[in-house]
This record gives sequence, C-alpha cells and structure tokens, in this order.
Amino acid sequence: MQASLSNQKNTEASIRNLETRVGQLAKQLADNQGSQFSTNTQTNPKEHCKSITTRSGKCIQCKG
Repeated sequence: MQASLSNQKNTEASIRNLETRVGQLAKQLADNQGSQFSTNTQTNPKEHCKSITTRSGKCIQCKG
C-alpha cells in the first residue's frame, strides 16, 4: 500500500512538471508567432539585390 501511494505521488508530480513545460512551450510559440521570417537571415553587404535563392534552391533574378 505504501509503495502504491508513493508511486501515485511521483506520477502526480511528473504530470505537474509536464503541464508546466507544455505551458512554457505554448508561451514561446505564442511569442514567436509575431515573427514571419526565420532568425537566420543574412544582410546583403552590397545593399542591392542581384538574385535571391529560395530554400528549395530556385534562383530568382531581381529586375532593375
């Protein structure tokens, strides 16, 4: 009986821990939703566009 009670308390503590972590992840996701662009963008040192390469590898030439 004692072992069963101890096991139940450990399980309840684990569930509370998981609930806290899920809440933290949900908050992080909500905070990141405002950003539409990825954080690994690179600035163009020449300050003008020659071409753009998409994630799929397609190259787009800029006009003008």
